Amino acid sequence: MSRLSDIVSYAAPRAIDLGVRLVPPPAIALGGALMANALLVSDQSLAGLSGTRICLEISNPHLALGFVIRGGRLWPAPPNPWKTCIRGDVRSFLALLLQTEDADALFFDRRLCVEGDTGVALQLRHALESAIYRHKKRLRAVLP
Repeated sequence: MSRLSDIVSYAAPRAIDLGVRLVPPPAIALGGALMANALLVSDQSLAGLSGTRICLEISNPHLALGFVIRGGRLWPAPPNPWKTCIRGDVRSFLALLLQTEDADALFFDRRLCVEGDTGVALQLRHALESAIYRHKKRLRAVLP
Protein backbone atom coordinates (compact mmCIF):
# COMPACT_ATOMS: atom_id res chain seq x y z
CA MET A 1 0.00 0.00 0.00
CA SER A 2 2.85 2.38 0.77
CA ARG A 3 4.24 2.18 -2.76
CA LEU A 4 0.83 2.95 -4.21
CA SER A 5 0.53 5.98 -1.92
CA ASP A 6 3.99 7.14 -3.03
CA ILE A 7 3.06 6.80 -6.71
CA VAL A 8 -0.25 8.63 -6.24
CA SER A 9 1.41 11.38 -4.15
CA TYR A 10 3.92 11.93 -6.94
CA ALA A 11 1.65 11.67 -9.99
CA ALA A 12 -1.67 13.05 -8.75
CA PRO A 13 -0.70 16.74 -8.37
CA ARG A 14 0.47 16.82 -11.99
CA ALA A 15 -2.65 15.03 -13.18
CA ILE A 16 -4.88 17.36 -11.15
CA ASP A 17 -3.09 20.41 -12.54
CA LEU A 18 -3.69 19.16 -16.09
CA GLY A 19 -7.25 18.11 -15.27
CA VAL A 20 -8.14 21.56 -13.92
CA ARG A 21 -7.09 23.06 -17.23
CA LEU A 22 -9.14 20.60 -19.30
CA VAL A 23 -12.15 19.62 -17.17
CA PRO A 24 -14.73 22.09 -15.83
CA PRO A 25 -15.02 22.30 -12.00
CA PRO A 26 -18.59 20.89 -11.90
CA ALA A 27 -17.36 17.71 -13.63
CA ILE A 28 -14.45 17.45 -11.18
CA ALA A 29 -16.90 17.89 -8.27
CA LEU A 30 -19.10 15.14 -9.71
CA GLY A 31 -16.10 12.78 -9.94
CA GLY A 32 -15.10 13.62 -6.36
CA ALA A 33 -18.63 13.04 -5.11
CA LEU A 34 -18.87 9.70 -6.92
CA MET A 35 -15.58 8.53 -5.38
CA ALA A 36 -16.56 9.69 -1.89
CA ASN A 37 -19.97 8.04 -2.19
CA ALA A 38 -18.39 4.80 -3.36
CA LEU A 39 -16.30 4.82 -0.18
CA LEU A 40 -19.31 5.72 1.98
CA VAL A 41 -21.56 3.05 0.42
CA SER A 42 -22.58 1.39 3.71
CA ASP A 43 -22.01 4.38 6.01
CA GLN A 44 -24.84 6.57 7.29
CA SER A 45 -22.81 8.89 9.54
CA LEU A 46 -23.50 11.92 7.33
CA ALA A 47 -27.27 11.42 7.23
CA GLY A 48 -27.81 14.01 9.98
CA LEU A 49 -26.11 16.70 7.91
CA SER A 50 -28.71 16.74 5.13
CA GLY A 51 -28.73 20.08 3.31
CA THR A 52 -25.27 21.08 4.56
CA ARG A 53 -23.09 22.75 1.92
CA ILE A 54 -19.33 22.21 1.91
CA CYS A 55 -16.66 23.91 -0.17
CA LEU A 56 -13.19 22.49 -0.85
CA GLU A 57 -10.79 25.20 -1.98
CA ILE A 58 -7.62 23.83 -3.47
CA SER A 59 -4.72 26.14 -4.09
CA ASN A 60 -2.08 25.56 -6.72
CA PRO A 61 -3.96 24.98 -8.98
CA HIS A 62 -6.81 27.15 -7.77
CA LEU A 63 -10.02 25.15 -7.72
CA ALA A 64 -13.18 25.59 -5.66
CA LEU A 65 -15.47 22.57 -5.47
CA GLY A 66 -18.89 22.68 -3.86
CA PHE A 67 -20.88 19.81 -2.37
CA VAL A 68 -24.19 19.40 -0.60
CA ILE A 69 -25.00 16.47 1.66
CA ARG A 70 -28.28 14.72 0.87
CA GLY A 71 -29.31 11.30 2.13
CA GLY A 72 -25.92 10.78 3.75
CA ARG A 73 -24.12 11.27 0.42
CA LEU A 74 -22.15 14.08 -1.22
CA TRP A 75 -23.57 15.71 -4.33
CA PRO A 76 -21.98 18.40 -6.50
CA ALA A 77 -23.27 21.93 -5.86
CA PRO A 78 -22.06 25.47 -6.49
CA PRO A 79 -19.15 26.29 -4.16
CA ASN A 80 -21.00 29.28 -2.67
CA PRO A 81 -22.76 29.70 -0.29
CA TRP A 82 -21.24 27.15 2.09
CA LYS A 83 -21.55 26.25 5.77
CA THR A 84 -18.03 24.82 5.97
CA CYS A 85 -15.02 25.49 3.76
CA ILE A 86 -11.82 23.45 3.86
CA ARG A 87 -8.81 25.11 2.23
CA GLY A 88 -5.36 23.80 1.39
CA ASP A 89 -2.96 22.84 -1.34
CA VAL A 90 -3.41 19.74 -3.45
CA ARG A 91 -0.60 17.82 -1.72
CA SER A 92 -2.23 18.33 1.70
CA PHE A 93 -5.60 17.08 0.44
CA LEU A 94 -3.88 14.05 -1.09
CA ALA A 95 -2.02 13.34 2.16
CA LEU A 96 -5.38 13.50 3.95
CA LEU A 97 -7.06 11.20 1.44
CA LEU A 98 -4.19 8.71 1.28
CA GLN A 99 -3.69 8.89 5.05
CA THR A 100 0.05 9.37 4.59
CA GLU A 101 0.00 12.24 7.08
CA ASP A 102 -2.03 12.73 10.22
CA ALA A 103 -5.06 14.94 9.62
CA ASP A 104 -4.59 16.83 12.88
CA ALA A 105 -0.98 17.60 11.97
CA LEU A 106 -2.11 19.01 8.61
CA PHE A 107 -4.51 21.35 10.40
CA PHE A 108 -2.10 22.34 13.20
CA ASP A 109 0.64 23.01 10.63
CA ARG A 110 -1.89 25.24 8.81
CA ARG A 111 -1.54 23.24 5.61
CA LEU A 112 -5.30 22.74 5.75
CA CYS A 113 -7.70 25.19 7.35
CA VAL A 114 -11.40 25.04 8.14
CA GLU A 115 -13.68 28.03 8.03
CA GLY A 116 -17.27 27.94 9.23
CA ASP A 117 -18.72 24.97 11.10
CA THR A 118 -15.73 22.84 12.13
CA GLY A 119 -18.07 20.13 13.43
CA VAL A 120 -19.19 19.43 9.85
CA ALA A 121 -15.56 19.13 8.73
CA LEU A 122 -14.79 16.73 11.59
CA GLN A 123 -17.83 14.58 10.84
CA LEU A 124 -16.90 14.41 7.14
CA ARG A 125 -13.28 13.61 8.03
CA HIS A 126 -14.23 10.79 10.41
CA ALA A 127 -16.71 9.28 7.94
CA LEU A 128 -14.16 9.26 5.11
CA GLU A 129 -11.27 8.03 7.30
CA SER A 130 -13.37 5.17 8.61
CA ALA A 131 -14.51 4.24 5.09
CA ILE A 132 -10.95 4.37 3.74
CA TYR A 133 -9.75 2.21 6.65
CA ARG A 134 -12.48 -0.40 5.95
CA HIS A 135 -11.60 -0.54 2.25
CA LYS A 136 -7.84 -0.77 2.92
CA LYS A 137 -8.51 -3.65 5.29
CA ARG A 138 -10.53 -5.47 2.60
CA LEU A 139 -7.78 -4.89 0.01
CA ARG A 140 -5.10 -6.23 2.37
CA ALA A 141 -7.19 -9.38 2.90
CA VAL A 142 -7.33 -9.96 -0.87
CA LEU A 143 -3.93 -8.74 -2.05
CA PRO A 144 -0.63 -10.24 -0.91
